[in-house]
Amino acid sequence: MDDMAQTARRSSTRISEMTTKVSIAMCTYNGQRFLAQQLQSFLDQTVQPDELVVCDDVSSDDSVAVVEAFAARAPFAVRVFRNPQNLGYIRNFEQAIAQCTGDLVFLCDQDDVWDPRKIEKLRDVFVAEPQVGLVLHDFVRVNAEGGPYDFPEERYGERQLLGSELPDEVRAHGIRAFMLPSPRAWCGCMMAFRREWSRVLLPIYPGKGHDDWILKLLGPLTEVRFVGEPLIQYRMHSSNSNNHEVGRKAWVVFFLKLRKRLHNMRMGYSKKNFYRWILRRIEASGLPVKRPELLEMYRRYV
Repeated sequence: MDDMAQTARRSSTRISEMTTKVSIAMCTYNGQRFLAQQLQSFLDQTVQPDELVVCDDVSSDDSVAVVEAFAARAPFAVRVFRNPQNLGYIRNFEQAIAQCTGDLVFLCDQDDVWDPRKIEKLRDVFVAEPQVGLVLHDFVRVNAEGGPYDFPEERYGERQLLGSELPDEVRAHGIRAFMLPSPRAWCGCMMAFRREWSRVLLPIYPGKGHDDWILKLLGPLTEVRFVGEPLIQYRMHSSNSNNHEVGRKAWVVFFLKLRKRLHNMRMGYSKKNFYRWILRRIEASGLPVKRPELLEMYRRYV
């Protein structure tokens, strides 16, 4: 009987693996320089995605041409959307997520390189634990050429939270470790979630990163897991959206950050409003809250 039960479970797992569809939501904007390497890493996956959704935010280089050439040879569906006007990366990711049709949505930047086991590793977590709605994974920083990242890492708060330092219990169940305002949460390109949560996630709060929004919103509502293996080479260079982490490279970085801060102030985007939006969205969802202690933490910022 035990053998029969184990065989049935293995068979059920295989069926789940075969029927769980994977979408990659990718945003591009003048990413021609690194785009081919990111796309090639999809082909190198041990488990191929079922579709790649690319939303281009009015690139002035050949980003779209690179994607279209890739689509012609990819063994999976590639759907390309060209925005008629620039939306900015938050609304562009919002659009890409909305276009996905798979059961799982993997967020993707245009300039990184995925470990060949990334889709397989994260999909296996979702298949093994149907109650899990969001999975994060660790990363390794690389420089623009793909070599070791030698710049000092920017720290948030008094200490840096590293995936390699997390105890096993925290890796599996310690969502609160990822919810604190410092140290910094993992980026969107290091997460995947069940598409069914899109109805809660969208639209995304416009005044803060989509990754922080997803993490803070889903944390109280669903089970979250962390895979401690670095499954992405996170490329640091002067043009990416987190360019402040490259160090004090040029005055233009300071100017762009200042301009963004002034824009956010003018639009009323603040930490207080960010958490206010999250609390309202959770209340409007009507879904049961699994971790009310996180809501109590959010309320302290309102």
